[in-house]
Order: sequence, then C-alpha cells, then structure tokens
Amino acid sequence: MQWYSYTPMSPKIFLLIPSLFSCSTLLTLGNEQALELISQKGGVIELGKSVPGQIDLTGDGAFTLLHDEQGKIVAAAAESKKGRVVGYTHGSFLKPGPLTEQESVAEFVKNSVRWAGRARQPVVGLHPGISGLSEMFEDEDIETQVFTPGELADHGASVYCAIGHELSEDDVAALTAFVEGGGGFVTATTPWAFGKKFPDFATFPPNAVLEHFGFQFLPDSYAAPEKTLTVGNAETSEKMQSATNGRDGPMAAIDNLLANRSSLEPADLSKQIEALKKAESLSTRDIPAFLEKLRQLNLAVGPIIPTKEEPLVPGADPLIDAIVALETHFNETAPAGVMYAIPAANDYPGAVSEEAERITHNFVIDGIYRGWLEGRGAGGWAAKEMRPTGIYAAPGEVITVTLPAKLGGEGFEVVIGSYGGKLKNRDQWHRYTDWQVARPVTSRETKVSSGLGGLVTIRVPREANYEELEVTIAGGVRAPLYEQGKTDLSDWKDEIRDYPAPWAELASDRMIIALPSEYVRKLDNPDEVMEVWNSIINTAAELVVVNRADYRAERIVFDRQTSAGSMHSSYPVAAHIGKAAEAAVDADALKSEGNWGFFHEYGHNHQHNLWALPGTGETTCNLWSVYIYENYIGKNRDETHRAIRPLDRKQRLNNYFDSGANFEKDWSMWVALEPYLMVQEEFGWEPFQMVFDEYNNLDPDDRPKGQQEINDQWVIRLSKACGKNLEPFWSTWALPMTDAVARELSELPAWEEHPVARYADGE
Repeated sequence: MQWYSYTPMSPKIFLLIPSLFSCSTLLTLGNEQALELISQKGGVIELGKSVPGQIDLTGDGAFTLLHDEQGKIVAAAAESKKGRVVGYTHGSFLKPGPLTEQESVAEFVKNSVRWAGRARQPVVGLHPGISGLSEMFEDEDIETQVFTPGELADHGASVYCAIGHELSEDDVAALTAFVEGGGGFVTATTPWAFGKKFPDFATFPPNAVLEHFGFQFLPDSYAAPEKTLTVGNAETSEKMQSATNGRDGPMAAIDNLLANRSSLEPADLSKQIEALKKAESLSTRDIPAFLEKLRQLNLAVGPIIPTKEEPLVPGADPLIDAIVALETHFNETAPAGVMYAIPAANDYPGAVSEEAERITHNFVIDGIYRGWLEGRGAGGWAAKEMRPTGIYAAPGEVITVTLPAKLGGEGFEVVIGSYGGKLKNRDQWHRYTDWQVARPVTSRETKVSSGLGGLVTIRVPREANYEELEVTIAGGVRAPLYEQGKTDLSDWKDEIRDYPAPWAELASDRMIIALPSEYVRKLDNPDEVMEVWNSIINTAAELVVVNRADYRAERIVFDRQTSAGSMHSSYPVAAHIGKAAEAAVDADALKSEGNWGFFHEYGHNHQHNLWALPGTGETTCNLWSVYIYENYIGKNRDETHRAIRPLDRKQRLNNYFDSGANFEKDWSMWVALEPYLMVQEEFGWEPFQMVFDEYNNLDPDDRPKGQQEINDQWVIRLSKACGKNLEPFWSTWALPMTDAVARELSELPAWEEHPVARYADGE
C-alpha cells in the first residue's frame, strides 16, 4: 500500500485519494490499514542492550504495532476523532544510536511519524532532547524543527516527537491540547525505570498525554527477552496476528477447550492452557468475543465459586487457575461494560437483585486530603483516602460517576470493591484473588464496571484541597451508609439499613467501617458504635501525641479472606468477617471487653519505623493495645492478652536470660515487648509520649540513618525523657549499641536498680 496515489492524467487513481489523503486531513484509516502502512517495510529489530517495557491497551481506538513472542506489547498507536499518537516502550526508539541506525527501526519510526502526521512529508517537531533525530528524516526530505512543546503554537508542525519521561507538566498540557486539536504525537520512554518515581502511574507524563487514546505504559513489566522483534508487513503481519487469532492462539485454544477438554491428552491440555493465557495480549476488538467464550468455559468447568468450605487451591487445576487469572485481568483492564458478571460474584462479594432499583444519586464529598504522619511503619500513611458514596455497583453493570472536570488528571479515582488485598501469596483462595477495580478520573465522566461488583468509593489523592465536591453516580444501587452527624437515626432504622446492596459502611470523622450488610440490618445504635471507635482512635493518637482531627479517618474492612494473617494493618486495616465483624458493631462489648486484635492493628498504624528496634515490627504495636485497654477500656494489662499475664512474662524473662541473652537468636516478638513494659511500669507513659512526639517532628536531616543509629537514638532519647541513663538496662538486654550512647548519657544518673539488674553480671 502506498502513502498516496496522485496522477493528474488518471481520474480513477485520483478518486482513490480520499481513502488515504485529502488536501487538508487524512481520513480515518482502519487499524489494519494503519498497521500495514506503518510496518510496510518489514524487517527484524535487534534490541541489543535495550530492554523495552510494556503497553496496556485500554480503549477501542488503540492497536498494537509491535509485540514480542509472548504477545507483550512493545509499541502501540491510537486515533481519536482528532489526534493520533504512537508510543514505544524504550527511549532508544527516538534517539540516535544503535537502535535507530537499523534500517528496520528507522523505516518503522519514520512511517509512524508519517501516519501520526497524516502526510508523506509532514512537518515534524522535535523536542530539543532528540534534536539529533533530524538526520534520520533528511533523506526523505521531511522538514524537522527543534522546539519545546510550549512553542507548538508558533510552528506549523503536524506531528511532534519527544521522549515521554522528559516532559514537564507544562509540556504535558501543551501536547494534550495539540493532539486534541488534531495533531500527532510520537513518544518513546522506558516506563519500568520510573515506577517508583510515579506510584500513581496515570500521572507518568506520557500516560497523562495518552489517557484518552486507549493505551498506557505499564510501570513494572519487561518485554522481548528474546532480544528481537519482528516488524510486520502485509505478510508478516498475518504471522504476528497468529499469536492471538491463529491455530496456536487463545481464540483457537478456548474453542478447543470448550469442545474437547475432557478428551485431551495431558500434554495437549497443557499446551492449550498455555495458549489460552496469551489472551491478555488480545486486541481490544477481540476481547468481547473472547470473554463470551471465557464465561462459557467458566460455567462448563464449574461454575468456579471459591468458598472457605471449598476453596480454590492454586496449582490443583491449571485450567481453573488460568480462567480465574484471565477473568481477574480483564476485570481490571477491560473498558467499562465489557467484562461479564463473574459467576462467583453472587456468592461473594454478594448478589444484587435484578429488582433492586438502579438509581442516580447526587451528593457531596470532602475533597481535602488530610493524610497521616509520614513514614509510619505499616500505616499506609501515603495512601489515597477513600470516601464512601452509599452506592454499590452490581456485577457486570456500568456505573457513571460525574465529578467536576477540574479534577481530571489530578489523581482522583473511582473504585469498585471494598478491599484491595490480593491472595496470590495464599495457598488457598476463599474468594477471587482480586476484587477491587479502580479507574482514574480523567474527565468529567468516569464509566467503570466490575464483574464482581462492590461498594463504590472515591479516592482522594495527596495534596487535594477541595472543601466540597459535587458527585453524581448513575447506575448503581443504594447501599446502607450511616454517617455520624449527618444521617438521621430514624431514617437509618426505617429505610437506610435495609437498602438492597450486600455491603454497607458506617462512617465518622475518625473511622469508616466497611462490611457485609447482614451485620448492620438489625443495628439500632450506629452512633454509639462510632463513638466507641472514635474513642479508640483518639486514644491511640493520644499515645503518639497527635490530634486526629488534623488527619484522615481510619478505615477497616471485613473480608472473607485477608491478604495476610487474620488481620493486617495499613489503610484500610483488614479483618475477617464473622466474629471480628460482629465485634466491630457491638458497642457495648467493644467498650467493656475491648479487642486486642483491633488495638494491635491500629498500633501498627501509629508506630514509627524511625524508632523501631530490630525485630519489633510486631512488638511495639502492642504498646497501643496495652495503652488503649488501660486508658479507655479500663482493664489492667494483666487481664488482657494471655501473653502478658505475669506468669507468662516471668517465664519468658527467665528463658531469655537463662539461654544467655542471645539477642540475634532469642529476641522475639513477646520477649522484645518486655523491656518496653518494664520501662513504662517504672516511668509511666509520659516519656514514651515525649519521645514519640520528638520523632514525629524530626526534620528529615535529623532522622536516624540505618539500624544502628536507630538503636542508639532510641536509648538516648528515651533516657533523657525518663531522666535516667537507661543504657545499662538496654545493654543487659543485649541491644546492639555503640559507645556513643554511654558518652551521650554519662551525665544522667544511671538506672541501677532496673528489673534485669541481677542478670547484668551473668547471675
């Protein structure tokens, strides 16, 4: 196929012009035609030392230009109603050097630029960082101009080329306006090198430009381990597509599995499953047809419904593993409305009646990000905050969330699903491994769906500062939501707690609880429940000397299976449904009896890694359990956890020292708690509060560097707060310290009669 056909003497050929070019604008080509134009020279690309990343196709207008033998996408293109974009997953594709010196690469890139610029000889704008690329275009008589994106309005370029990760925020804004106005943009970047710098990868500069075009760079993927790529011409393109559509591709594999899986020999079955897994690289247009067959395969082998009584055991049935993995992948990546309602959804997270009214709900949320103290060891201190909406998305059904257009690209997200904990590390799965779906807010309307369904929340990013944000959600069903200070109690009892969604939330300015609705259907006193939780969080903050009113509400979710332990900390804290969920909404029992597990997890969220002695991650959080029990519940520590009853403490103490006080070998969770308790029992809680407050307010330059300095600083600061030299005490416990500790504390009176003094000389 040629770029244009124009012969004045041939009216017939002249009539072909509109299929490819007009005098002003190239009309939209189909993806196959565009691929053929861009890759018409064919060839093999030798990557050498270049390690490309991966692209994810997310919209209908995007298509693959290059992929490796496993189907991972190395280059992609997309066209909207106005602009065209091309992306490569390694910066070397747009830099003079070994890669662009290859004819196959040079021709491929030049054709990409021509397609994006809609002309055989477009005017090409080059970012100053790749000015040397102009030599590649000289033989083609293609005009190049070197200027910054901010100068686009001053030049007549129809396409602009840049290294994506070198773009500034102003560059992103200028390029976005350029492509939305009909311009072309060709970019190359090495995305895997920037995952840590951009935790929210939607804000990665090239992704910010490409957000409306149907593909995004991925932060944690590598491609082309074989170190070569094939550029497809009309002949090789067909071979490339066989990876997904041919006899060895996932479409053929799923047909074979639907028809013959029970009769396949083990080796052939394994081969078909491996081919099935390649469906993750299907083009957007092929996904709906594939998913319809995947749904049929799920029903044929099951239906697949993991439960606690009949869990899925990864590895036991590779076909079931593949189906679950593919359903999870497409649930998280497919455009809204494409993923079907996964059969397991009715069991968990829960069924939504077809008769339940799908509503349009208008409300206001707090758009101020308050966050939490920096650097908490397990506290998820930097997490985006989740705002409840009182809406549940039914499995497979699309909801439309409308937010102010000014939020587009700022990091706000629409989330379906209460809990993001994954189960890949578990040896049994009591539910689907992932059931949370998140979509970035990039424009006024965000459409999202989940094959599993779930509560809808709005994530508020760091530095957001909007007192009120108007929200409209259309297409969801009402979920029980009690907001302390806002929800009328009679409305709660008469109507709200009976809303049809299978999940509910209770919220205050200190705590948000997400749990199955069955636990609140008969709850008459939600305000009392939240008052208890408010007091728990306030008391926890009291020990670390902060005013929780200045920070986010904490969050806890009760799930069928958590990603770690029976409970785990972070934002949100996660716990199992059942007795723990019952305890969370029993105000009387929670106030009178307490709950060590809850207190322990919120201890994690308040402890700090700057003063964490070796191996005490699961230790010092228990200081909060003890503190909350004694200062809010009113129970002596001896009556709380059996591990800190007097006899148990004495036995551990004797065992540790009788074994030689081997810090490396015997310093364990409960042993390590003992010296903290001993100091507290002698000097009270005030020294701890003083020291915690010091650490909260340390300038970054004054923070301890490395574990040894952490050890030293802890003993020094705690000693000064107590007014006693605690070095002999911690030394007896064999805590590694340097001589600087003794020198720093030499003027303080020594704590000579400390509780382990008799062991100091090996007695």
